[in-house]
Amino acid sequence: MHIEPKVESRDISYVAVLTNPKAGKGRAAEASIAARKRFIDLGINVVSLEGSSPEASAALAREALKNPGVDALVVCGGDGLINLALQAQANSRTPLGIIPAGTGNDHAREYHIPLDPERAADVIAEGFCTTTDLIKMTTDDGYERYFGTIATQGFDSLVTRRTNTIRWPKGPARYLLSIGIELLNLRPIPCTITLDDSKTLTDPVVLCAVGNTKSYGGGMKICPRAQHNDGVIDLTVVPYMPRRSLLTKMKMLYSGSLTEKSGIAQYRAKKIRIDIKHMPVYADGDLFRHLPITYEIAPDQGLYLVPHP
Repeated sequence: MHIEPKVESRDISYVAVLTNPKAGKGRAAEASIAARKRFIDLGINVVSLEGSSPEASAALAREALKNPGVDALVVCGGDGLINLALQAQANSRTPLGIIPAGTGNDHAREYHIPLDPERAADVIAEGFCTTTDLIKMTTDDGYERYFGTIATQGFDSLVTRRTNTIRWPKGPARYLLSIGIELLNLRPIPCTITLDDSKTLTDPVVLCAVGNTKSYGGGMKICPRAQHNDGVIDLTVVPYMPRRSLLTKMKMLYSGSLTEKSGIAQYRAKKIRIDIKHMPVYADGDLFRHLPITYEIAPDQGLYLVPHP
């Protein structure tokens, strides 16, 4: 299903640029300087926002959006910082601009934002914006948060959690080591999934990916059918299987070449509830909370500055 998004052109003369200078191993600081210079060269006024913590950055984003003179909230960083900005920007009439400067950059990939900061600034300056769906996550105690790309629970979230606790080795080797450890620990994960308050799935799983867009982790197409403006949530469920079978399907899983014969299930719904005991959830690459969580589609709640088609 495809729903035509609402598109419009804006005059962009004043932007607030939210930066995480540590994102992308320091690339965000350099990208921010280049983008701000480009904005100034184009005659656009710029205010720079750098919070000392995620909470401080969120507060700066909220304050910027209260200023009626700000034409766009621009995020210079990775998917995590975009997620933080979304909490303030969702449902507002101020569009979100993206200067990609993280490691995954899955938002930028979805919306065809150039990785070059000056070219990304040019996209923002053009002022062409489109609505997009978001997904709202709600815990049983009522805590809510939006995300724009993928939320994972299961094997991937366990790998991410382990990676964040390992001090050695450094770099990509740490992630590969975490994958190896979790493969050795691979067990069936008891899971209950409810789709649209009607259909219930109870088979053990390896992982579940809830998608508003196709990719996560820097381009792994875990939800290959997802479209950011179709009004539904995509769900990919990898059932429990032996290690050897899982390894043989990994390439298919991450390239997006899933078939009905693969044994990997794909569903669509407007509302999904997932319950796995003590399982962390990562959305837009960052830790959210632990399951159970209810996911609901939020149609047209995002507004992004994107390249003109």
